[in-house]
Amino acid sequence: MVDGTVSPGEYRYTRNSGDLTLFVSWNADTLYLAVQGQTTGWVGVGVGALEMNGATIFMGYVDATGAVVFKPQAGMPNHTHQDTTPDVLKTVRSYAMKEADGMTTLEVALVAAPYIAQGQKELYVIYAIGPDDSFTEYHLDRDFTTVPLTP
Repeated sequence: MVDGTVSPGEYRYTRNSGDLTLFVSWNADTLYLAVQGQTTGWVGVGVGALEMNGATIFMGYVDATGAVVFKPQAGMPNHTHQDTTPDVLKTVRSYAMKEADGMTTLEVALVAAPYIAQGQKELYVIYAIGPDDSFTEYHLDRDFTTVPLTP
């Protein structure tokens, strides 16, 4: 369930990178991504590349009023990103975020087909956290990985 929390056993793949942790799961229809980090600022997860350039990125934060601010982005050269096309937003089935005790979590469920082609063996994923409630603030920590798409 996409609820902004990560429960033990909820995801097939987990990668801990110090101050941030990536979670990935999938089935024939849906790709589930979550990133959890030691921050009260933004968190983000991207697919399709091992760097920002070329990745489809999903970012968000919980603002001072407790409202969730979520934004799909297209990774660009030179560590930048911009708003994506409306077609990317249509791939978002649901998302949720929570911030508590200095930890922020983003979960997003996506239509799988645009990100995982039939017979694809691995998925490139990037993930990061930032210090502030802003989509322009540089990351505090980041990592990337190749997720094996084995049954």
